[in-house]
Amino acid sequence: MVRSQRKQILVVENKSEEANLLVQALNNDEYEMHLVSSGKDAVEQLRHTPFDILITDLQLPDIDGNEIIREALARYSEIVSIAIARSENAGPIVEAVRNGASDCIIFPLESDQLYRIVRKAVGRRNRHHQNAAPVRADQGQRVIANMIGESKAMQEIFELIRSIGKSNSSVLITGETGTGKELIAQAIHDTSTRRDHKIVNINCGAIPENLLESEFFGHTKGAFTGAYQTRIGRFEQAHNGTLFLDEIGNMSPSLQVKLLRVLQEREFERVGGSEKIKVDVRIIAATSANLSEMVERKEFRMDLYYRLNVVYIEMPPLRERRQDIPRLAQHFVAKYCDLAEIEHKTITQEAMKMLMNCNWLGNVRQLENAIERAIAIMGTRTAILPSDLPQEVQKSSTNLFLSEIYIPDEGLDFNTQVSAFERQLILESLKKTGGSRCEAAKLLQLKRTTLGEKLKRLNPPVQKTQTPKAAVAGVTG
Repeated sequence: MVRSQRKQILVVENKSEEANLLVQALNNDEYEMHLVSSGKDAVEQLRHTPFDILITDLQLPDIDGNEIIREALARYSEIVSIAIARSENAGPIVEAVRNGASDCIIFPLESDQLYRIVRKAVGRRNRHHQNAAPVRADQGQRVIANMIGESKAMQEIFELIRSIGKSNSSVLITGETGTGKELIAQAIHDTSTRRDHKIVNINCGAIPENLLESEFFGHTKGAFTGAYQTRIGRFEQAHNGTLFLDEIGNMSPSLQVKLLRVLQEREFERVGGSEKIKVDVRIIAATSANLSEMVERKEFRMDLYYRLNVVYIEMPPLRERRQDIPRLAQHFVAKYCDLAEIEHKTITQEAMKMLMNCNWLGNVRQLENAIERAIAIMGTRTAILPSDLPQEVQKSSTNLFLSEIYIPDEGLDFNTQVSAFERQLILESLKKTGGSRCEAAKLLQLKRTTLGEKLKRLNPPVQKTQTPKAAVAGVTG
């Protein structure tokens, strides 16, 4: 869908008469409507788009409207939720309010009354961030071993982790920096039969090569200068447990040979020693490098690669699982509020849109850092604003398209979507130029006459009273 500056409204209504009334009342330059007719489609839309407003019928054929309200608030604590009721019976209305609805629409109702109800609800949210009950990230989410992710990619990884719990097979985890490879290793250990023993971590890229062998296998007293006493290595420390080898691609060829021998024979000798030490460990290796390409370049041993790559897990970058961002962000908000011993904060929908639209080159780690910074600088305010986010997040979120395009199962009208985007471009350019068609045409790299023709075709047409700044009010030449 096209990103715009208008408030985004998701309407869930399966009755055409009421749906048409809502569209007529609210589809204008202030609001942009997204209409679905089933609860299932509404939940799917909420996973992809941080809507400002949710309007849902409480009586849907597939999912109760209250469930949709709960889902929306669990994901976006600052969303305005409005319920649609069929009568003034207090029971359903009270239940909707308890579930987080800001207001209730009781049909039949005139279009101008609908508009006032929505404006009033949005105004209350803007004035009273402090009254929004923070929703903790652990409500109803699908997790494994403290990992958060309900995207298809993460759910497949979670399922794989569960299925290999009783196995002792080696695991190779790949993915960009900051995607959570170490957390996956911990999750594999925690769900395995070895969970009552240690998981021992070693970063192969952080230890000098001349010390790495000793770190792996330990050393005897006097094995080298400075070896004043016998020391056990990481393999012995991890006996009966799990050894996690991070950044395995940084290992030298000579150490690759020794590691391969240990994996094959399940025994080794300490540096400077001759005693064979048997060990029972499960190996989990991780890398941000492309090991298969390193094998082709003969920078990594093929036999070691296949020994490690029995079970393969590729961590998706955060930009490819954006639907996980709201819950991750709420989790980090709760984490850093707890560390600071302060009341839990919320995230405004404007800030959430920035988080959802950022490319996150540093992945989950960068998102966590952004939230930690926001909590640190926001002071006594109760909701994170766009200005609380790092500049690189604000700048990367100014693109005009949502980075993940969502096409509902029932499809969409291509021409309508393109026209909506064209309209928004023209309106924003006119706002930026104070209503000057000439300057707006330059911004859009159009001829002035071409822009004039497009203005005539806009649907609905630009009215002189639509924008308070005279950005379109009395468009100038």
